[in-house]
Amino acid sequence: MLGLSFKFVVLIDLLTTAFSVIEVKPNQPAVVNIKGQSNNSIVLRNVSVDISYVTFQVHSQTKNITLSSTPKPVVGKSVTGVDVGIVTILETNQTEVTCYILSNYSEDVQIHLAIYLMSGNIPVVGGCNLEFSLETDANLLVSYTSTRDLIEFQWSNIPLGSRSTSRIITPQCEDQFYQDTLEYSVYVKYLSGNDLSTAGYFSALQQMLTAEDVMANGIQLASTNNKASSQKPEFLIASYPGTGAVYNMVVKVTTPAGVTMAAYFPQVTYSCNLQQRDSCHMYGIFWKISAVVLGIVGLFLNFLGHRFFRTGNFICAFLGFCIVFYSVLTLSSDQSDTVVLILTAVLSVVCAALWLGMFEFIGAAAISVLLTGLVAGYLISSIVFYTKFGNLSYWHKPFNYGMAFTCGVLAIPVFILAYTKVLNIVSCSFIGSYLVILVPDIFLHSGMKYFVVNSLRHSTDVDYVSVINTGPFLVTEIILSCVWCLLSVVGAFVQFYNNWGLPDFPESSRSCGNKVQPKYNRVPARYSVEPEADEPDIDEPDERSPLLRQTVNERRQRNKVVAAPT
Repeated sequence: MLGLSFKFVVLIDLLTTAFSVIEVKPNQPAVVNIKGQSNNSIVLRNVSVDISYVTFQVHSQTKNITLSSTPKPVVGKSVTGVDVGIVTILETNQTEVTCYILSNYSEDVQIHLAIYLMSGNIPVVGGCNLEFSLETDANLLVSYTSTRDLIEFQWSNIPLGSRSTSRIITPQCEDQFYQDTLEYSVYVKYLSGNDLSTAGYFSALQQMLTAEDVMANGIQLASTNNKASSQKPEFLIASYPGTGAVYNMVVKVTTPAGVTMAAYFPQVTYSCNLQQRDSCHMYGIFWKISAVVLGIVGLFLNFLGHRFFRTGNFICAFLGFCIVFYSVLTLSSDQSDTVVLILTAVLSVVCAALWLGMFEFIGAAAISVLLTGLVAGYLISSIVFYTKFGNLSYWHKPFNYGMAFTCGVLAIPVFILAYTKVLNIVSCSFIGSYLVILVPDIFLHSGMKYFVVNSLRHSTDVDYVSVINTGPFLVTEIILSCVWCLLSVVGAFVQFYNNWGLPDFPESSRSCGNKVQPKYNRVPARYSVEPEADEPDIDEPDERSPLLRQTVNERRQRNKVVAAPT
């Protein structure tokens, strides 16, 4: 009786609501325009019995679109958002399926529409939903902060089997044996630069729809499974406001017939509100001016850092103390970023001046160069942990990560400290060339700065160890990396050439460690023995000379009487 009433209501809605039919073929995604305040429908006919379920997904960059399996959206049968989709499980004898798209905007909306027919041997994405609104929900729920993106999903189910058989495999969400056969992997594809355009949005999205496309075009970040009851279906990923990221997940199932896989519905996020474009700029005019200043300083370090040792030592000490004070002040105070940056700059200048004064007082070049090497080691360690090596589960413990990162920081000083001049030149060239490439990096909105940004986030947020380290590394980043290496090598060569034959380090003006040379001989002049002019030359010893013989000075002292002091 209830089923008859529901069908009657649906029939009334169909008669009173006009739906525009959208012609889209399965497995052929397309970009279509939806008129404002319109109701649209998609009808698939003659669905094969080999198909167990159908997925509909709609993507709009900024407009919320409603996707429903019923003419009138109801809870549990519809979903609304910018990147949404629904999964329709087919009945045994069902050959036709309909989906409805609704827009409440007065203007036209451009959407990306994709329909896929899934066979019976493919896992059911989101088939074991426990929290989301739909019964079978393959949508990814993405939320963001200024430092991290949270990707939430629902566990999938094993394949349903072909509808041609009289019996379809029932869902096995509670059976751990079947759940152990499923593996989940999260992928990401970054948009180039600060691309916030609709064309870039659709182009990146097109490459992350199917499981094959996701694996071919995306970067795999991490994998998980449903074996542990405490395992949450979520991932924490590093975010960068203004940098577009397309997230998707692939679920694989291992059966006696082989390995099959399916993709969830992709989600695009810019880690900011596109309605307020100012929030999508990670760095403003202040950071651009700072990048130019640092670039000029980097040129000096790269080519003249060792020649002007005191200046280069002060700059590297300033950079090193900036890292330390920024981390300490951020962790220990609740002040705004502006206040923390001002205090960091003031304290770093003072400590860098004291560090330079220590060289003037002690005169130990090895101690002064040590801090320069530590800054270069910090950069090296940041690069290593920016790669997939930094996403190992072993580093999710703060102690493990801290010790490993510290070992990376000490790598350069430990191995090259014995060659103090080489350490200073190599470190100055490496640090200076990195500061130089930060200038085009800031203006091109590339990802070279994220090496250090991720390390600073680790040192200022104790919970950041569970975040997956990643970032864009596209054509722009590859070119800048090559320029960085070239500048570093050229800078080191120029410094070695210009300092060839010169003293390794300048003499400090007041060094307590230097030996004081006496102005006069320890023996008074009146006791000194002057050689006589007519003293015969001593023949050079040969094989016939005695091994023990009196020296000239002994003979002189024996034959010469020295007057006693008065």
